Amino acid sequence: MKKLIVSLLLGLLALQSVFANSSLNIGVEAGYNYNIINTATGWSGTVNGNWHGFDVSVPVEYRVNNWFSLNTGIRWIMRSSEYTKTSTAMPDDRYVDNYIQMHHAIDIPFTLRFSLPLDEFRLFVGGGAYVGVRVLDYAKGESLIDISNAPYGDYWDEYYAHLEFTADDNLFDAGLIAEIGTSYEFEGAGSFYILARYQYGLTSLAKDSYMAAHSYFDSISVDAGFMWRVA
Repeated sequence: MKKLIVSLLLGLLALQSVFANSSLNIGVEAGYNYNIINTATGWSGTVNGNWHGFDVSVPVEYRVNNWFSLNTGIRWIMRSSEYTKTSTAMPDDRYVDNYIQMHHAIDIPFTLRFSLPLDEFRLFVGGGAYVGVRVLDYAKGESLIDISNAPYGDYWDEYYAHLEFTADDNLFDAGLIAEIGTSYEFEGAGSFYILARYQYGLTSLAKDSYMAAHSYFDSISVDAGFMWRVA
């Protein structure tokens, strides 16, 4: 019985040493992302391209000790891509539609970070996963109608439109995360940090149907933020 009590006390002391420097932090974060699209349209005359976007988040960090932390939060991200569609109705007639499609999503990341303290600075690497939902789609672009016998020549039409979701849209999103960054600690106040993040998409924007091609997004982002200690 005495050995059991001693073992329990030693275990509690070990846990106390592990969590001695634990803290709960919350912050704000924003940055730029570059989105890489991988898709097969299923239609001839369509070209897809990578594009830029932005993201804003409210991160939450539970710092277990000086080396490990658990990170989550809520993140709004704009995943965008460029589309160019060209069609020919007659041998000398041409219709071109070039637009940027902006997919707005809300993600919840879950990552484990390892930090290397260097006085006021920290270097950290992390990995994990995210789940999310697509909430809005917009398209901004222009259409060219080039008809050989038109009296006024080419016709351009610029537009910015909200796109309604259809039964072919998959609104659920999920993927993997890898990140690396550095932070500067303000004693008793919080920390300022810069990080680079790579998100690998595991789910398609479209469901498995004849009309909707699968489209997967990977995102590379650079973000800056500040974390306040709340507990």
